[in-house]
Amino acid sequence: MAYNCIITFKCENNVTFTFIFALIIDEIFLVCYTSLENAIERVYVLKVFDIDNPVWSTCSKVLDVMILNFFFIICCIPIITIPASFTALYYTAMRFVSGNITYVYKDFFDSFKSNFKQGFLVGVLVFDAGVILAVLTYISFMANSYLGKVVFVVLDVFYAASLTYTFPILAKFTVETKELFRNSVIMAVANLPFTFLNLGVLFICTVPAYYTLPAKVVMLVFGCSLAAIIQSIWFNYIFKKYLDSETLKNNEIYKEEEKLAKKEKKMSEDSISVRARKR
Repeated sequence: MAYNCIITFKCENNVTFTFIFALIIDEIFLVCYTSLENAIERVYVLKVFDIDNPVWSTCSKVLDVMILNFFFIICCIPIITIPASFTALYYTAMRFVSGNITYVYKDFFDSFKSNFKQGFLVGVLVFDAGVILAVLTYISFMANSYLGKVVFVVLDVFYAASLTYTFPILAKFTVETKELFRNSVIMAVANLPFTFLNLGVLFICTVPAYYTLPAKVVMLVFGCSLAAIIQSIWFNYIFKKYLDSETLKNNEIYKEEEKLAKKEKKMSEDSISVRARKR
């Protein structure tokens, strides 16, 4: 190929110059071709365009976080859907952390629909309790009562701490509303280090977003879902203990029911045999 690139020099040794020039061009083409071939081979070996490549996998996860945040923000706009949106957010985030997520939109809206009614009731009760606590705290500060301030500030912190467990529990377990609030308080007290972490995440997400525009933008793009995913790391750890104990309890109940069924079956067989003998 390179030998076609011939330049004729008007001199005595034009044939020699032509031959040397052709060799140089040939060597350049050979080096370029070898480099390109090696580069293509490296791309193939590293699987740059493979969907399982760490780069593409990371990009996919970042996109999932942004999509989850988008669904959460959109579903919070009607206000009455905020409790169901929080439940769906934590449900999807916990599945994301555990690696059991199918599709973000499917997991999110499955949880949203299944927990909408109970989530609405829970949201109303949480809102009412929050308003009452806020009014009492305001009154204690207006009355300049030191004891009242301390009591209601502690109650506000305890309320916020237990609330950080309410919607994750609703997302993870099938539980009655009364038991939901009870379990939220118990878990908040039983897992104090993680409770403080929850409050820390809540503080980092709300306070900067209230005062600065860049923090608002971050929360609108991916901040809410990222906070839920970070919390889900220890929520999965906490809930695993209760899931294991619940599974064990269910297995024990099943064994007891199985023993009882076998006993009743044996008694019925014995009664049938007694009747047959009498005949």
